Amino acid sequence: MEFSAGWGDFLVASAGATAALAGLVFVALSINLARILTLEGVAERAGETMLLLASALVGSLAALIPHESAADLGLWFLILWCGTWFVPTYIQIVDFRKRRYYRAYQAVIRFFLFQGATLPVLVAGLSLRAHPDGGGLLWFAFGVVASLVVALYNAWVLLVEIVR
Repeated sequence: MEFSAGWGDFLVASAGATAALAGLVFVALSINLARILTLEGVAERAGETMLLLASALVGSLAALIPHESAADLGLWFLILWCGTWFVPTYIQIVDFRKRRYYRAYQAVIRFFLFQGATLPVLVAGLSLRAHPDGGGLLWFAFGVVASLVVALYNAWVLLVEIVR
């Protein structure tokens, strides 16, 4: 019996959901592209959103690879987390230092939402590497759901809030 037995439906659904939302974010970007490119920091937020969705999609697909060991999947998650976490976190810190936010609380909310969506993938990767029978996939599931919530919030900002 494989360690991921019973997770197939969730992983297929999460792959489909993240791919669909990524498509909707692309539509939002195309509708407001001129406005997005003129506002400081908004293009970065769009890229951050796409990276978050792509990471959840690739992670879900990686977990569906047949006969993959828990340790190997943990390595996939750690590699995904490195790029998905580092680049946007760096951009957010630079944006905060350059005072690109209208209000400081907006930077804090964005930072903590993003950390809440990415850090579970780190825990999932470490858990699967250290304890193959542990709860690594449960942590990944939490990260996918959090990523979808954060991406929906960012899509709302990219589609509606920037027009105000």
